[in-house]
Amino acid sequence: MREGHALNVQFAYPWALWGLLLAAPAMFWHGIPEFQHSHVELLPPDPPSDRLRILLRGLAGVCVAMLALGASAPFVEGGTISKIGEGAEIVVVFDRSGSMTEPMLGGAVTLDDVNDAGGVGDRLADPGESKIAAARRVLLDFMRARRGDTFGLVVFNAAPIAVAPLSEDRGIAESALAAAQSRSTGYTALGRALGLGLEFFRGRERTAARVVLLVSDGGAVIRDEDRSRIKRMFAEEGASLIWIYARGEREPSVLDPPDKDVSESLQMHRFFSELPVGYKVFEVTSSAGLQQAVAEVGRLTSLPTRYEERLPRRDLAGPIYAAACACILLLVFARLHEVQSWVH
Repeated sequence: MREGHALNVQFAYPWALWGLLLAAPAMFWHGIPEFQHSHVELLPPDPPSDRLRILLRGLAGVCVAMLALGASAPFVEGGTISKIGEGAEIVVVFDRSGSMTEPMLGGAVTLDDVNDAGGVGDRLADPGESKIAAARRVLLDFMRARRGDTFGLVVFNAAPIAVAPLSEDRGIAESALAAAQSRSTGYTALGRALGLGLEFFRGRERTAARVVLLVSDGGAVIRDEDRSRIKRMFAEEGASLIWIYARGEREPSVLDPPDKDVSESLQMHRFFSELPVGYKVFEVTSSAGLQQAVAEVGRLTSLPTRYEERLPRRDLAGPIYAAACACILLLVFARLHEVQSWVH
């Protein structure tokens, strides 16, 4: 269904509309050769010729006006079409701290695995691919396969950066994610990054499920002044949180933590569990596990959604020039049939 306001014609070159003033001389200029006659008053009235003369002058004025309108490049905005599909509005908050260059372990674990198996077993080492490289590759495949989703991207280490707004332009988010590189810093601004990602939803109509997809290897501290603000923003925007915990060799498990574990990653998990929205964590230790986690994210976010597709604008110059050409052909035809001499 196309949505929009009344027809609104716009002009790419409005200064060309001054050419419309030239239509008046074209209508009042005689433009037809005159011949001397000794007894004009004796000629009988000729209404058809009078009407033809008025018609040709009007045709000349219309032709000039059409050429001026065409030169101004008029167009009409295409508007939007509402479509129904499956997907979500997903803001990816991507960790690019120095620890993301470290290799992952091997295998994958989720909270359901812990409940079923009673713990996290040892994993085989998989040193071939870094956490950030595996995350980029899997997320890019996920974006390209999810045509009904809307993506935004925030990257962070010592400071968050909004590199791709939440929009239907998939290419911006994909290019920004492909270019994300790790930067070694002593502090990871996770709280500010989550707040920046939640701001993407502000002012948008709620037409789909909203998800903040955090991809991080943990090890970050959320300051006390950020905690209450993040909780409030999650509640106001109605977004859920999914954390893909890319665990490396030195990070502890948050799903089956050791006794008296007070790691930063576990504190992150406990804080996220207190959010007033849905929260799910996937603890992954290999690129294969990362693929499984992202596939599960796709299943969780495959909900009916309404999204807007912008239509290209409609160019009006072509039909106007066609009408001007038709007027020119009629004027040329009339010119070719003019009387060239008067016989006394």
